[in-house]
Amino acid sequence: MKKVMLIFLISLIIFSAGCGTKTYTSASITRDEAHTGGNISFIYDEHTRNIYFGGEGEFLQYYSADEVKGLDAGYRVGIKVIAPSEVKNLEDAVLEINGNKYNDFFEKIESQPQNYFYIYPTFNEKTKEINFKITWTQMSKPQKYKVVLNEKTKFLESKQPQNV
Repeated sequence: MKKVMLIFLISLIIFSAGCGTKTYTSASITRDEAHTGGNISFIYDEHTRNIYFGGEGEFLQYYSADEVKGLDAGYRVGIKVIAPSEVKNLEDAVLEINGNKYNDFFEKIESQPQNYFYIYPTFNEKTKEINFKITWTQMSKPQKYKVVLNEKTKFLESKQPQNV
């Protein structure tokens, strides 16, 4: 009986310690400083984790490829994602976009990782929603985010692509 109780207590301790169940507040989401995408509307709903761009009479800009940032040419927006303040160790964070997983994606200043990163989702006539997921620590639940381009947003045709 003592062994059963001991096994039960150990299991309870392990289960209550987290095992992938830690929940953090949502990330802070803003536009990137360059306002990639142009002069279009931006709304972030922290409760649903939906990020909205564009609107009626607004135009999304086209950008050429950026090899330094690893970005393909296309109509894109820039998003700055700031980790929740209660996440202290970002070394185990995993970002997943379109089925691709990334580690070590936080911005660095003088080789020191910061608490934020940028993503640049690309849209076209068929793709107006992009999902990404962040797992802040090995013990946390993944947070799912959706980036939505308003269906009334138009694509700005430009012979001189922007570089960002």
